[in-house]
Amino acid sequence: MKVFVFILLLFSLDSASQKLKTNGYDKYLRKWRIETYPVNLKSTPDIKMDISFASADTAFFLQLMGSGIGTNTVDKNSEVVFLLDNDSTVTVKSSSLQSIDYGNISPAYRHEYLISFSDIESLGQHNLQALRKYSIGGFDDIYIEKKNEVKLRALANFFITELKKVKPLPQKVILIPPGFPGGNDVLLNFLNRNLKLLPDLKVGENKTAVVQFMVAADGSITDLQVKQSAGIALDNELLRILKRMPEWKPALENGKGINYTITQPLKFYRTAAGLKIQF
Repeated sequence: MKVFVFILLLFSLDSASQKLKTNGYDKYLRKWRIETYPVNLKSTPDIKMDISFASADTAFFLQLMGSGIGTNTVDKNSEVVFLLDNDSTVTVKSSSLQSIDYGNISPAYRHEYLISFSDIESLGQHNLQALRKYSIGGFDDIYIEKKNEVKLRALANFFITELKKVKPLPQKVILIPPGFPGGNDVLLNFLNRNLKLLPDLKVGENKTAVVQFMVAADGSITDLQVKQSAGIALDNELLRILKRMPEWKPALENGKGINYTITQPLKFYRTAAGLKIQF
């Protein structure tokens, strides 16, 4: 119990001692920019690693800087994987090709990674145990000492707190895709019920068409087209049937109807009993 209270106290003091390095409008980027001072994750004779967070309007960044182990050029989309104490991971990707600096006594790096707000929240909920930093040609595993495990958690929470002071935070998007009234089984039944027998398909033969259409926010169907042909006769028959569809249930984004484009393969197949359509 005493150890738990001590950790909480340490976490609070670390957060309180933080200050922002940048907080204001960047006239060159033409965006509001917030950046934290870096905190140290590792400092030994073999490795020095610091970490910081930054944002420019709605984009969020994580920055790693240091020397020793991990000092390698990273390519665009090179990953850093953070292992947290609940065995979950957070993965960030490099924003561009980034090299190392040979101007100092020893080579050093300062690499920037794109990170989502939800991943910053995850880093603020659990302590960091280790990270894997990928580079061109390989990766380095870096383990965090017990005394430093809480530092990234504290920094992430401090960053979130400061973001709340200056701008609204991104909302989690809850997307419900559109749907045919009654579901896919009813849609297939509708398609087959309206399908006319076509003579150019032999028993045992099948052909696939890919159709695309937009379900508008009011449920109406627009922009109907064939993206992959199954043949002129089958394409025309498919378009004829789809144009007769009733209104769909529209897609909902956080409860609000939105336009949503659907791309759907549909396979015609011929049996002795007749012609059918299936997904």
